[in-house]
Amino acid sequence: MNTKRMMCALLVPVLGWTAMAQTERQDPKTPPPSKTAVKEAVKEMPFCHKASEVIGSKVKNAAGEDLGKVEDLVLDPNDGTIEFAVLSSGGFLGIGDKLFTVPFSLLRAPEVKEHSDLAFFTLNVDKAKLENAPRFPKDQWPNVDEPSWRSEIDAYFGTHGRVSAKTLDSATSFHLIRASDALGENIHNPNGDKLGDIKEIVVDPSRSRVTYFVLSSGGFLGLGDKLFAIPWEELQVMRKDKNELSLLLDIDKARLEKAPEYKEADWARMSDPNYVKSVYDYYECHCYWVGPEKSAGSD
Repeated sequence: MNTKRMMCALLVPVLGWTAMAQTERQDPKTPPPSKTAVKEAVKEMPFCHKASEVIGSKVKNAAGEDLGKVEDLVLDPNDGTIEFAVLSSGGFLGIGDKLFTVPFSLLRAPEVKEHSDLAFFTLNVDKAKLENAPRFPKDQWPNVDEPSWRSEIDAYFGTHGRVSAKTLDSATSFHLIRASDALGENIHNPNGDKLGDIKEIVVDPSRSRVTYFVLSSGGFLGLGDKLFAIPWEELQVMRKDKNELSLLLDIDKARLEKAPEYKEADWARMSDPNYVKSVYDYYECHCYWVGPEKSAGSD
């Protein structure tokens, strides 16, 4: 059992308002949640998008004017937080064909079906501010691990990036990665056996985080060419060097055989909250959308 799964096993996952109500009824001092609270919980369920389709999606301002498109997402691989979106303006802002980075939290996610013409992100930032935002040529990406790069973006937009702040205040190094670099990357188990590769990364834009990734087995381990949805926190991401990632998944064949399958042709179900919850339940991971994790023995 890997470290992440051990931690998951030691947590008391909040699997839904029903379970919460049952727990609370054991304590007569705590009333059960109201119907309004239950309804609000349903609203907070993940609304998923494929990262491969988020990349390339349009970005508009509050007036509906095109600001450009999403060229890539910058992730914190430790927990799957989407820290930044890298955008291209296409010359609309008068900054040429260069890229600029904005904190992902500033983007309002689309609440529409995939493949819809209305599927775009809204960035409500003054045009003049975007024109002067830090930018770089498409073929000269900065080192996203550099604290100075992250702090410059946060300082310019007046945000307080969680990763940026911790990197600057701690000796611990946080390695960010580009979503495009992870897509298609090979995944191995602790024995060095290839399990497959990352077919897709499914994100929850409203919470700025990765919901799960899709493992393509490619026929390895005798499982046939299948796709499996796995919570991001099960994946250990390391960097071999500046340009190469090492992805480790500690799971045996028997467990993977019974894991929830992902069927790309049935995307409506793959993005359904009930399906997402079944994935988290199978791997005994905390459903992040219902609230913070609670340690065993906590009140």
